[in-house]
Amino acid sequence: MLLSTRILVPLLVSFTIPFVSASQVLPQTPASSPKLPSTGLKTTDELLNQVCDFLKAQKSFTVEMDITYDNVLDSGEKVQYAAYQRIWVRKPNQLRSDYTGDERNTSFYYDGNYLTLQDTDLDLYATKPAAPSIDELVKNVETKYGFTIPMSNLLVSDPCAAVTSDIQKSVFVGSNMVNRVPAYHLLFTGEDVDWQIWVSKAQQPLPMKVAITYKNLPNAPQYTAVLSKWNFVPKISADIFTFEPPEGAIGIEFLPAENVSDAAEN
Repeated sequence: MLLSTRILVPLLVSFTIPFVSASQVLPQTPASSPKLPSTGLKTTDELLNQVCDFLKAQKSFTVEMDITYDNVLDSGEKVQYAAYQRIWVRKPNQLRSDYTGDERNTSFYYDGNYLTLQDTDLDLYATKPAAPSIDELVKNVETKYGFTIPMSNLLVSDPCAAVTSDIQKSVFVGSNMVNRVPAYHLLFTGEDVDWQIWVSKAQQPLPMKVAITYKNLPNAPQYTAVLSKWNFVPKISADIFTFEPPEGAIGIEFLPAENVSDAAEN
């Protein structure tokens, strides 16, 4: 049995955080405009470099995400859906993502040898040999299997090396709230998407929230993720990254990547 697009695409849709290029800096602003406070940071690239450098130095971590996203109906109205996602990472070659949402309940496993996509509602799964590192997995999984890994910018060994550089303008918005906690709020404008990132003011500079607007799609749908419960000294058992088929689950094959886009249109 082939894993068709009707199963594969809902199985693991990627909403990758598009961290900005480290080369982007704040535009000149008048004295009355918001400025980064007493930390000495003066540009968006300095702040984001701190985020990326900190994540780059971490060998393992877990993080949880509360997600909302828009679905634009054929009639033009936007319907909002929600999901909860948890990620386990042990570099260089172990990864797990569990996703519980309004539209799907899925898991992704990578143990350094194999990758597995599982649809827990349908009791279906697909397993394939995988690249020997997370970096290579992120790089080639889309071309081989027709999907991308959620939040992949967070997972690779060098987060800033994997990010988009399509930035036309950057703005420091101010010190604004995420779950009642003040954070540095940055806005970036790109050709296809605009996004906002809220960065923690704590000693560990971490992304607390991301909001992405797909402005060139009909009615500009938005995706938002609130990131919490970061843990950089997690107790992760080795078997958490290895998929064991549940009793009664059915193993199926991936639809070839070159057929995914064609099947999605049918």
